[in-house]
Amino acid sequence: MRHGYASFLLAHCLRRFNGERMLAAVYHVFSGKKSAQTLQDSKWFQLEPLFGTWKNVTMAALEEAAMALVEQRLALSAKQRTYTLTAAGEEWLDKHAALFPRHLNGWRYHEAEPLFWQRLSLIGQTLSNLVHGRRFAPICRDERTLQWVKQYLLAKGSRQMLAKTLHQELVRLLEAVSEEAATIFTLRLTSAVRIGWTMEQIAAHLQKEALYVQFQFRNVLHYMMAEAEVGRAPMMAELMSGLAPAVLTQSAQKTYEWLRKGKTMEAIAEIRRLKRSTIEDHIVEIAANVPGFSIAPFVDDEKAAAIRAAAQALRTRKLKEIREALDGKVSYFEIRLVLAKEVGRWTS
Repeated sequence: MRHGYASFLLAHCLRRFNGERMLAAVYHVFSGKKSAQTLQDSKWFQLEPLFGTWKNVTMAALEEAAMALVEQRLALSAKQRTYTLTAAGEEWLDKHAALFPRHLNGWRYHEAEPLFWQRLSLIGQTLSNLVHGRRFAPICRDERTLQWVKQYLLAKGSRQMLAKTLHQELVRLLEAVSEEAATIFTLRLTSAVRIGWTMEQIAAHLQKEALYVQFQFRNVLHYMMAEAEVGRAPMMAELMSGLAPAVLTQSAQKTYEWLRKGKTMEAIAEIRRLKRSTIEDHIVEIAANVPGFSIAPFVDDEKAAAIRAAAQALRTRKLKEIREALDGKVSYFEIRLVLAKEVGRWTS
């Protein structure tokens, strides 16, 4: 595309942030930073698909992408590295909407994805070589994956049948994505007759940007993992064994367990030897990610209603603005909790 895929991805984030966050916030979403602020931003601004999907992103790359948007008058630069899309930028983003990887779910899969791919690619290589009766050097050097694949294959029956099952399941899954995405995925696979290509080699072959190829590949992986989770890809589900995506960060999960035992925030802070503010961060994370979690013990209904009304009237998620509109009668923690529960019900 004319302005580059990095600019396209950035424009998507700028539309979501709507001038309320600096460029660094985009960097933290892409890199998958597990700070309370970034976790909240990903949820509040509906950027979960992109969370942790561009681990090697640099601020320099984002600044270059931002400048490209500004130079083409697709975005405006404000103070403190804050950018907003122009009307032309909104139109340009809509025009290229099909380029967004629609199956992407970084929030859920960014941690499990590398091991899932290692298992899938190694099993594909192993079965292909066994069927062809050839010796081979494993493409994966990770000892955990080598042992897992070895145990998996030992527990299975006929190699021929397993290879056929894998092939049929992959063909069916790839038929559901674009021909280009399927091609990218297939070129990454190593078999008895060919070595899988790198992202750069595929990009050169397709005459596309390496970043675009990377996101399309990840799009296919996330689709396969999602199909596995809902029971429509049995072999992929087996490859995801033990890789079940975590709903909460490890520390928030521990706080949640204490809350379920009836402990108060103060008690949990003391038991875990953590600051109250850290426990508050955990409770906001829990509120955003656990559907049945009630915030009633932490913020009364009247305050919650006032916060919702102020946020919607101001069309903002800026905590300070909401608090000032309510004359400081609510805490930042209470605002964050209500916003966490309101994710997806309205947009800024």
